[in-house]
Amino acid sequence: MDEIDYKTKFKVSSQVLQSLFENGKSPLSEHFLRWKLWSRWKELMGDGIAENSEPVGYYQKKLYIFVKNSSVMHHMYFLKKNMILKIKKEFHPSFVDEIIFTLDKRSVPRESIQSESLKENIDKILQRDTED
Repeated sequence: MDEIDYKTKFKVSSQVLQSLFENGKSPLSEHFLRWKLWSRWKELMGDGIAENSEPVGYYQKKLYIFVKNSSVMHHMYFLKKNMILKIKKEFHPSFVDEIIFTLDKRSVPRESIQSESLKENIDKILQRDTED
């Protein structure tokens, strides 16, 4: 098999893996989608919103967004429904149901909750593989 065949197979397998994560049925898909939303934040929300906010947490379909100050928070409150609709339309239809703005990153659900969830999901996958 020559180098071109390997490149083609790699592209196909990466597409398969990505589609597995994006379809929402894999236990790891939530973590993958969270990372993908973070990385596309500026593209999805535009320069103005992205410069004044950043996603800092995600838990049970609630997206926690840190904003720079209270006047920005007030302005974003009026954009909240449109932000949710844009995420649903251009990113993923069932990933976010609610947005919570915060001025304090400590008020966001702890990373340990998300880390624990990731560990549990990986354990489930490994158990399934050993049973097969």
